[in-house]
Amino acid sequence: MTGRLLILLTIGLCACFDDTFYEGDFFYLVNKDAQMPVSVRGNISSGVLIVFLHGGPGGTALQKIGLKAFNELEKNYGMVFWDQRASGSSQGNSAISDLNLNQFTEDLDKLIDLLRYRYKNSKIFLMGHSWGGCLGTNYLLDPDRQVKITGWIDVDGAHDNPHGDDLSMQFVIEYANQQIARGSEVDFWQYVISWYAANPNFTTDQLEHYSFVDKAHGYIYDPSLADEKFPNYSFSYLFESPANLTASLTNYNSVIKNFIISDIDLTPRMNAIHVPSLIIWGAHDGIIPFPMAQEAFDALGTSVDQKRIVNLANSAHNGFHEEPSAFIEAVVTFVEENN
Repeated sequence: MTGRLLILLTIGLCACFDDTFYEGDFFYLVNKDAQMPVSVRGNISSGVLIVFLHGGPGGTALQKIGLKAFNELEKNYGMVFWDQRASGSSQGNSAISDLNLNQFTEDLDKLIDLLRYRYKNSKIFLMGHSWGGCLGTNYLLDPDRQVKITGWIDVDGAHDNPHGDDLSMQFVIEYANQQIARGSEVDFWQYVISWYAANPNFTTDQLEHYSFVDKAHGYIYDPSLADEKFPNYSFSYLFESPANLTASLTNYNSVIKNFIISDIDLTPRMNAIHVPSLIIWGAHDGIIPFPMAQEAFDALGTSVDQKRIVNLANSAHNGFHEEPSAFIEAVVTFVEENN
């Protein structure tokens, strides 16, 4: 009886599944013991592909499928969602020694070459969010790789992590002082200030720092959106996608412990990048604060008439979710100008 019940429950659950995560083309990029899922969705016949480089390291691109901004972009272009090595739903036995910027960049180059082979004559735009900004920037530093890319979309992306971490700490401390002045949760925010005094670099305590940024609304500016970072998605992601919860947790724990990115600074070399560039930033970003947008703009070797900054005035670190309409408009305008 128990076996029959289990079978019925399984059939019932399977009957609820849909093909959302398998629409378009789904395949794996395999490189150096890593099996990395890739989902190419939307208007692939447009001849334009936007490759989304997720944050982290250790985050996931597949979890962005279903967001309003990306659903709308899929109407015009092909969207490529790729879970990087040891991130999200990627599998395999990637060595700890391969958790480094050069290896992630090599993986990205393999992906770009695969996309160019599968979707011949398509123009490829890179879109890097957070850590993905660092990965995309490093990729573009190589002139042989840069010629494969039509445009660069930097979404609250990292490029100078030591400076970004300093600004992020200042963001939290300023917020803490504001709350103390208002008499709000004084004991907690005083503890936060004392924590930074004892951990000014917080390299080994990044998760603690991130929790403070979150409480200071540095991830999602509008608190009403805080519980909807990925609306209509969490259940589907876990039960209707190729995602594997155990793999995701294992990957994240491995990357956060073994891939330290706090010392990466690509700024001195960014003048080698000349592709058209769009920099989209949340004005209230607490992880990679807004001054970093101007720094990226100034560092890029792209001519002034081919690069721009879009300030999302009501967003923190996730503008594609917080202000989807403004985000979509900026991306579509940029792609059409350079298509």
